[in-house]
Amino acid sequence: MTEYLNHPLLKKDTIERRKYQENIIASCSNKNSLVVLPTGIGKTIIAIGIVAHRLGKYKDKKALIMAPTKPLVEQHLKSFSDVMDIETGDIGNFEILTGKVPPKKREDIYKTSRIIFATPQVIENDIMKNTIDLSQFSIIVFDEAHRTSGDYAYTFIAKRYIETPQKEQLILGLTASPGGTKEKIGAICGNLYCENVEIRDENDWDVKPYIKETKIDWVKITFPDEFKKISRYLETAKKKRIKFLISMNILTDTQPSKRELLELSGKMRGLAVKKQDPIFFKAISDVAACIKLNHAIELIQTQGIPQLETYIEKLKKDRTKASMTLLSDDDVKQASILTTYLASKDTKHPKLIKAKELAIESIKGDKKTIIFAHYINTVDLIIKELADEKTLKPVRFIGQRKGNTQKKQKETLDKFRDGTYNILVATSVAEEGLDIPKVDTVIFYEPIPSEIRTIQRRGRTGREKEGKVHILMTKGTIDEAYYWSTRHKERKMKIVIDSLKKNFNKTGIEIKTNKAQKEQKSLKSFKRDKDRDNNKIKIYVDHREPKLIKKLTETDNTEIISKQLAVGDVIVSDRVGIERKEVGDFLQSIIDKRLFTQMTELKETFERPILIIEGKNLYGIRNMHPNAIRGALASIACDFSIPVIPTRDIEDTKDMVIALARREQGEKREISLRGTKRSKTKKEMQEYIISGFPDINIKLSRRILERFGTIKRFINCKEKTLEEIEGLGKEKAKKIKDIVETDYNKTD
Repeated sequence: MTEYLNHPLLKKDTIERRKYQENIIASCSNKNSLVVLPTGIGKTIIAIGIVAHRLGKYKDKKALIMAPTKPLVEQHLKSFSDVMDIETGDIGNFEILTGKVPPKKREDIYKTSRIIFATPQVIENDIMKNTIDLSQFSIIVFDEAHRTSGDYAYTFIAKRYIETPQKEQLILGLTASPGGTKEKIGAICGNLYCENVEIRDENDWDVKPYIKETKIDWVKITFPDEFKKISRYLETAKKKRIKFLISMNILTDTQPSKRELLELSGKMRGLAVKKQDPIFFKAISDVAACIKLNHAIELIQTQGIPQLETYIEKLKKDRTKASMTLLSDDDVKQASILTTYLASKDTKHPKLIKAKELAIESIKGDKKTIIFAHYINTVDLIIKELADEKTLKPVRFIGQRKGNTQKKQKETLDKFRDGTYNILVATSVAEEGLDIPKVDTVIFYEPIPSEIRTIQRRGRTGREKEGKVHILMTKGTIDEAYYWSTRHKERKMKIVIDSLKKNFNKTGIEIKTNKAQKEQKSLKSFKRDKDRDNNKIKIYVDHREPKLIKKLTETDNTEIISKQLAVGDVIVSDRVGIERKEVGDFLQSIIDKRLFTQMTELKETFERPILIIEGKNLYGIRNMHPNAIRGALASIACDFSIPVIPTRDIEDTKDMVIALARREQGEKREISLRGTKRSKTKKEMQEYIISGFPDINIKLSRRILERFGTIKRFINCKEKTLEEIEGLGKEKAKKIKDIVETDYNKTD
């Protein structure tokens, strides 16, 4: 007989009892934990069990369940509501929060609901706006926990949660694919403050009975001779450019990756500006050509003729020097001619034919299939190829673009689920975060060099019954390189996970941060906290600056107020307003002429305006003449008298803003929110009027006013007196008297 999990907050006879799930629930109910389980064996059930335990234990607390996308959040809501007993448990309403729920309503939901499902971006924003109190949650679940790295919202939320002044807190991370290195898994554990890792795979004795076998078939495709010829032409064109770059000693690898080429491009731009040597501009053009050729080679090898033809047409419309030079290359010309010829004959990549054969076989017996393809135009070609076969009912499934809304995505999946369609042809959007119906077969149109994405794609089958995975690989092409790369990464990840399973504390993983120990505060520590609160600095930041807000809120002893500012991005006192521009935005604002409008408003609004330019390679990231950039900087400094402060990155900007705020507020200056341009002081108005005379700048106008005291005395003085003022002289004095004494009605 089937046994079920029992708990006051779970509906009776709804969750099948599985020993490994019970063990994991028991292990993770009181320690921050990362749970690594293959797709389809019950990560969500484990989360439900632990949430039920926490809500039962801490009846005045709430639970927060997060997932990266709205569809996955909605999927969790359904899973929880299907098995949790709301009425008997009296745990209040389930509520879902995404960016579409207004902030005021979200604030009310935090107060009235006990189980909240949300995207991390919403929670991150509400933390920064102080509209959510994380201490009210006895558990936070981080689904797809492998995303917990860098600037992703999970990292920030976990840090703020662990800092809350409460003992009843618990973090649960869930993932099927944590990554292939100890460093990556260690970073996830560190960022989620994990004290415990629970890992199971298909080979564990307690999991094996519930796993359905998935057969993986690597389908090797012969690369056609005509395609090889095009590929060789493109390779030859690329080799010529690589040879030149190696001869300049700026490249050593004969097969540089796309990332290496992009980094090299930025480096070359900087050198070209610095040395003004034409050879570096040629190097920039050749690096750009190599990037384009790499893409063209990948298209002919892994996708097909129509995809390459479309890309060549795009290059022809590009009109940049790199594209025009590339298209004039004899080898590229030959490749283009042969591509056009094969396109006219409707020549198909053999992958397309094989994909159709596999699709026909896979849907027999009223079964369903997903075909994954990297490019949208490949998805369209597959749909076209399958559409003329009566038994196949394919449907296109891509990301939210060109009118393809989330609502339309859901409608497509519903029709796939009910059998209106039996083949889903999808891009990477179907890998993670959507309630994709269970399928019998998954077909990869090409291998992908990511072990995480490969595992996610495979996980779409073999959940309740045996599944099949076919991966198409063109022999002797980049497909083979991706094949070996993926196999190596998966093998490496398995070794790392096995070592983790044996003993979490002896794997050599360096955990970045351990859970903070909350000690009983002494009277002295309470006094220190009170003094620190009294010395808090207050900073207004425009709500359209999320990266800066996030960094600033991580800083102790600061109060960050997120508002829509009329002028500037940051206000640190009644007189200092800051405009922050990343290097790319600064250059773009010169081109579209926003810059000087913004500088005018900044100058007119704040007594001490400041411009921060953030980032590196100001003269290298855009194809823009250095003198245009220098001219803009000179104008900001001389015409607007606005100091320009360069910063390396967002971290450096944060530190600079803090330093400015401490300096201003340390001098007991008030901080006020300026919503309008400030009025000029009398002194500034006087200086403004005097500086309106010919050849008189602000500095000279101050000297004049210091000498005469009033504008009236200045205007009434004799020409000889004016000549005596340093910086005026006879000629300027004569011009001034001429303007003052000439009748307006008698001038032309």
